[in-house]
Amino acid sequence: MSADYYPTFALDDIANLHESAQVEFKLAGGRDGNGTLPEGMWESYSAFANTLGGEIILGIKEQQGDFTIEGIVNPMPMLSEIWQILQNPQKISHNILAPTDVQIIEIMSKKLIRIHVPCVDVKLRPIYVGTDPYSGTYFRVGDADMHASREQVEQMSLKAGIDLKLKQLKQ
Repeated sequence: MSADYYPTFALDDIANLHESAQVEFKLAGGRDGNGTLPEGMWESYSAFANTLGGEIILGIKEQQGDFTIEGIVNPMPMLSEIWQILQNPQKISHNILAPTDVQIIEIMSKKLIRIHVPCVDVKLRPIYVGTDPYSGTYFRVGDADMHASREQVEQMSLKAGIDLKLKQLKQ
């Protein structure tokens, strides 16, 4: 299996859409309905990066376990915001995405944003939200993003060869 291989799934089969260990849907509609990045998206980014990798699909609504494709009216500003956040170490510890990992896709004449988050090498973990690895590290369990415990963060850091206490003293 090549390093670029990752499982795919069919988004056009609406009746069978569901979240899983490697798929997360977010509405991203915003108050005005034109689209905004959901805060919880970054927890999923951290969780996928620290676990098996996965796909975040923006523009899909969940209601009582059923998913519908709502789309994003104007996805371009959201794409710009994604890249700005990924380049800001105050928001995300590392940008692990390549330009091809973030795409606008169209299904049933509706635009969605598909973000492929690769599983990162243990030497880069933990990937976390914000500036504190202890409060911002997540991992994926089933279809949920779970907050990593202090011990789990320290185990990831040890495997990566990072001394978090020393790193925090420098900040």
